[in-house]
Amino acid sequence: MDEEDSTTFPNEMQTIQDFQAFHRWLDEKNSFSRDIFLNMMLLSGEVGEVAQVLKKVHWLTEPQRSGEEVKTLEEALVTHREDLGLELADCLAYIFKLANYTGVDLQSAYLTKMTENLQRTWQYQEGSQEN
Repeated sequence: MDEEDSTTFPNEMQTIQDFQAFHRWLDEKNSFSRDIFLNMMLLSGEVGEVAQVLKKVHWLTEPQRSGEEVKTLEEALVTHREDLGLELADCLAYIFKLANYTGVDLQSAYLTKMTENLQRTWQYQEGSQEN
């Protein structure tokens, strides 16, 4: 986080547990709906907004779609990185909220899942003929 940012958060905002605690505080403060189905729909909408930003990135890299000079993927991402980051942050917020509303310790669940993934054999890998 920017040191110049004057926003005051109720905790350190360093761990997944901190982020979940922040969203519990924010939801209480603003009386946000705890309806898991509504929040899942709202998350889906945010994922759609990520897709819209990525569509813009893609179009900048495609000669037949771009109304201007075709850009490399990195150039196109630079153009839309801030918007992409904001939409991904919205998705993350809803994931924290859903975890809170369903009693999931997301930090513990993430560590458990990544431990499993370290042992997993992936069917599809970059460069694989099956991709």
